[in-house]
Amino acid sequence: MTEPGRTTPADGSASTAADARPDDETWTTALPALFQQVFLDSRAGIAVFDVNGALAGANPAVTAMLPAADLTTLFSTEPGRVQRQFANADGDPVWTTVTQSVVRGLDGQPQWHVAVVEDTTEQRVLRDYLRHQALHDVLTGLPNRQSFLPKLEQVLSRPGSITLCYLDVDSVAIVNDGLGYESGDELLKVVAQRLTAVVADENATVARIGGDEFVVLIEDSPTTPGISALAKAIEAALTEPVLLAGHGVGVSAGMGFVRTSARGSDAMALLRQAHSTLRRAESGGKGQWGIYDAGQDARDRSRLSLIATMPGALQNGEIALDYLPVEQDGEQVASAVRLRWHEAETGPVSHEDCLRFADDLGLSGQLADWVLEEACAFAATEQLPVLVRLSADQSRDPDLTAQVAEALRTAELPPQWLWLSLAARTLAGDLDALEDNLATLADMGVRRLLHGITFALPELSVVERHVLHGVEPAKPPTEPLARKALAAILPLLQATGVLVISDDELPGADLVVRS
Repeated sequence: MTEPGRTTPADGSASTAADARPDDETWTTALPALFQQVFLDSRAGIAVFDVNGALAGANPAVTAMLPAADLTTLFSTEPGRVQRQFANADGDPVWTTVTQSVVRGLDGQPQWHVAVVEDTTEQRVLRDYLRHQALHDVLTGLPNRQSFLPKLEQVLSRPGSITLCYLDVDSVAIVNDGLGYESGDELLKVVAQRLTAVVADENATVARIGGDEFVVLIEDSPTTPGISALAKAIEAALTEPVLLAGHGVGVSAGMGFVRTSARGSDAMALLRQAHSTLRRAESGGKGQWGIYDAGQDARDRSRLSLIATMPGALQNGEIALDYLPVEQDGEQVASAVRLRWHEAETGPVSHEDCLRFADDLGLSGQLADWVLEEACAFAATEQLPVLVRLSADQSRDPDLTAQVAEALRTAELPPQWLWLSLAARTLAGDLDALEDNLATLADMGVRRLLHGITFALPELSVVERHVLHGVEPAKPPTEPLARKALAAILPLLQATGVLVISDDELPGADLVVRS
C-alpha cells in the first residue's frame, strides 16, 4: 500500500491526489478525491488507521514531524484530544496535540480511525518561558515572591520543622550610586549564588523577593545546623570581597530567622514574622541577625497598628493640642505646645511618640502645617510666646521655613513670639539641613532652640555658632558622675545667655514647663 505524502513523481512535480491514492478500492473510498489534496497540503499531521490499527496512510506533515516508529503509536479507538510528547530524529522534544476521531461506514460501524497531530512545541516553549519569567527573578534566576509563597504554603502543609531566613543585603544602594547599577546588579547575582551554595546540602529554596531582599527556606533535617551556625555560615559566605569594577567590595546582610514546626501555619504571617525580626535586628546596626520572639513581635505589632491609625486620627480630630504654661520664677512667660492623642485601645500617646510616628509614616510635613498654624493663632490670641517642639524630619525639612512664614503671616504673629525647638538628634545625620534651617529662621526673627540635647561637643558647637535662644535637655541621667558633669555645664551655657528649659525634672533650669 502506498502511503500518501511518501509518493514522489519521477519528474519532480508536486504530489497530486492521484499520486497519493492507494491501489485498493477501500482506501479510495476513505479519501474522496475532493479531500485528497487537503490531506496532502494540510499543515497538521494526519495519520489514518484501519479498524485493526494498521497504518493506512500518513500525510507529509506528520512524517516530517515524527519518526516512523512513532506513527503507529498514534492509533486509538477512543475519540478525544490529548497532549503528547515525542522526540524528533535529533532527540529534541516535540510537543503535540493529538485529536482522535472515528470514520464510520454506512452500517454505522467504525471503518477508519484518524489522528490529527498539531505541533505545539513553539507554543509550549513560549508558555514555559513566560511562566518561568513570571515566577523567577530575571536578574538572578531565583524564584520570585509570586513563586515563593506557594512553595512556602506547600511546605507548611507537611509535617516537620522548617527554618525561614529573611535577608536584607546592605550597601546595594551605595554600590549602585558609587560604582553604577551594573555593579549593583552583579553584586546581587553574587549574593544569590553564595546563598544557594550555603544551603546546597539542605532541602532548601532561595528566592529574591525584593530589590535587595532575599529569603532562604529550609525543610529541616537531623543535619540542619542551628540558627546561630546558619547565620555565621551565611555571614562568612557574604563577607568574602566581591570584585566589582576593579574594586573589592565587602558585603553584609541583616537577617531575621523563624524556626517553626507549626503545621498549617499561614505563609504570609510567617513571612511577616521573619521580616519583622529582620527589621528589629537592623535597628542594632548593619550586618545584625535575630531570632523571632513572639512576645516582642506582639508588642511591635501593637505599636505598628497604632502608628498605622495615626493619619485617620489626625483627619478625624482625635489628635488635639494642649498648651502648657512655661514659667520663670513662678510667672508664666510662654506656652508649650504638646500633642495629645488618647487612642481608644492603647490609651494616651505622648507628644514625642506622636512626632516619631509622624516621621515613620511620612506625615511630618502635614502635622507641622497644622501644629504651626494652630500654635501661632493661639499665641496671637493669648499674646504670649509659644514653644513648638519639632520632630527630626520636621527639623531638617527644607520646606520648614516656608511653613513657618505662612503660619506667622496667617496669624499676624511677631516672629519673636514663636519659639521653635528643633531636634538635636538631627545633627548626627543631617547637620547641613539643620543648620540651613537655623540660619534662615534667625533671619526671620524666630527664636530657635534645640531639644533632646545631651551636651555633646557638636551640639554645644551649634548652640554657640547659631546663638540659640535656649535648649531643652534630654532626660537627666541618674548616675552621680553624669549629674556632676551636667551641673557643671549648665552655668557655662547660661552665662552665654542661653535659656535652659525643662519639664519639672532638671534643677537649675531657667524656665519650667508645668504639666
